[in-house]
Amino acid sequence: MTEGALVLASRWSNAANRRREGLRAAHEQNADALTDLLVTYMRLKSSRGARVSQMTLDHYCESVRRFLTFTGPPESPERALNQLAAEDFEVWMLTMQQAGLAASSIKRHLYGVRNLMKALVWAGAIASDPSAGVRPPSDTTPAHAKKQALSVARYAELLTLPASMHPADTLRAHRDTLLLELGGSLGLRAAELVGLNATDIDLNERQLRVLGKGGKGRTVPLTARVERSLRHWLMSRSSLQAVNKLGTAALLVSLSGRNYGGRLTTKGARTIAATYYQELGLAPELWGLHTLRRTAGTHLYRATRDLHVVADVLGHASVNTSAIYAKMDTEVRREAMEAMERMRDPQD
Repeated sequence: MTEGALVLASRWSNAANRRREGLRAAHEQNADALTDLLVTYMRLKSSRGARVSQMTLDHYCESVRRFLTFTGPPESPERALNQLAAEDFEVWMLTMQQAGLAASSIKRHLYGVRNLMKALVWAGAIASDPSAGVRPPSDTTPAHAKKQALSVARYAELLTLPASMHPADTLRAHRDTLLLELGGSLGLRAAELVGLNATDIDLNERQLRVLGKGGKGRTVPLTARVERSLRHWLMSRSSLQAVNKLGTAALLVSLSGRNYGGRLTTKGARTIAATYYQELGLAPELWGLHTLRRTAGTHLYRATRDLHVVADVLGHASVNTSAIYAKMDTEVRREAMEAMERMRDPQD
């Protein structure tokens, strides 16, 4: 049964069921039922529909569970879901601010719960969304100041770690090196990394096909280094197939646990990258896979000074999105300021 068929066969499949189940879930403040409603609503009714990523759904479900903790225990909640007012959401955001959460995290949590409210309206459990007019706290820190990339030297050091940390396990070393390069050299997103199939690679044309954000496809050229890592990994990967331990068409596969030989998950990819980040001595806030993508964008801009190239490679719909990489590159600013000094005093 397809994912769409599963959604339509669920408890939310018709208006009468939705209202009855929605009222029950809201009254009981049942986290499992409410997150199920949220996911169904997002799949069927949100602007992105079936293209909404599993990561987004997981984040929104986490936000709902956090909000239900705030509203109180299901058997005696301080704030009933069918009696919420805008002030309840404002108080919730204030408690998160006082707990030290960043404005961006609070914003994400608010959007997750707001989609639950919309889902409850869709189900007929509440008449209107009480969070509709609530605004998240403003973030005074510029985006480029919060998001950092690895320097050229640090990235080069990172790429040496899989082989040095796993000298007797070439299978793992080849896979992990490729994972780091797909993110840090080609700028692939987390979902793009784990979504790649072996058939997406064209070594003759030295390119790979990527299904990107919003279901948009793009072709990314292979650098000589990435091509070499791909060839190493494909040979290692074929050894799994030879002993019937390859159970997926995925390019990157799991090498541990019950999923051995299956498609590597986003969580698994993050854990792998975090192992090397920790060995490199990076701060925990930089352990996400997006650090690799930011590194690719920053280095590509430094090499080309062309935002159109950055946008094309990274799959940005607008060069305005790519402009953050110019701001993140402190070397670009330093070079510009030094050029200004030389212009003012050419004898120095």
